[in-house]
Amino acid sequence: MKILLCTDGSADAARAVRFGLQLAQRHTDSLRLLGVVEDQENAERLIRSALEALGTELQTSGLAYETKMRHGHAAEQILDEAAAWQADLIVMGQLGRRGFTRFIMGGTATRIIQYARCSVLLVKGQRSALRNMLVCTAGGRPGLRDVETAGQLAAQAKAAVTVLHVMSQVALSEKTYQPELEAAAAELIARQTREGLHLEAALNQLTSWGVSCAAKVRHGFVVDEIVAEVKDGDYDLLIIGANLARGLTRWLLDDVMAHVLERTQVPILVVRDARQ
Repeated sequence: MKILLCTDGSADAARAVRFGLQLAQRHTDSLRLLGVVEDQENAERLIRSALEALGTELQTSGLAYETKMRHGHAAEQILDEAAAWQADLIVMGQLGRRGFTRFIMGGTATRIIQYARCSVLLVKGQRSALRNMLVCTAGGRPGLRDVETAGQLAAQAKAAVTVLHVMSQVALSEKTYQPELEAAAAELIARQTREGLHLEAALNQLTSWGVSCAAKVRHGFVVDEIVAEVKDGDYDLLIIGANLARGLTRWLLDDVMAHVLERTQVPILVVRDARQ
């Protein structure tokens, strides 16, 4: 795996890099530290100093790495570097927002997640270890690929995984009432519903890797229920799948991903299918 660790010289970025190193120690073939200089005064000196400090930590861990500096808008430079280097994962903190760019494109992190052709780890909050992961799945083959990613990380970190599926509730008449919209995970699995079969496959996948796992179903609006589960559980990492933005959706940030990013304060791994 080729991992691109991004810094703007801030303490938040350094914390993000350190969190990302937990993945690098287990999954990296090639590691690159990227410093992005925008237009702030003395920014380049600050970022070079940050790269040197992070490089010292990498040397202590025994990981081989290289460094790179770019100048310009953070989102554009990170996306360009990831594409040119063919990165498998971008690791970053909550990089800043700037004036009119924020209005047009949303935050730097949101833009990178929307447009990157690889997975993105956005490190938020104060988590420092990987012990308990939450993976959200909407079902089908893409959902199982997200579970696979969670399983690979959890097996190496000896972490537990909760698989979350949200049953979206809408107003239903008595004639269209569906009891599965109120069922728990165990009941769906026992009844072998479509959702139950998917959750069963996810648990079997995780168990085959020796990962401690559980399935959970919540009922309601997708964003609300993901946010509520993150708040209720003691999770160190939220894993969620995403599709490449195309057409009009490239300009619409009022979606599940944008709201989850805004309303949660744990590290989030957005999984991109490498075949897209």
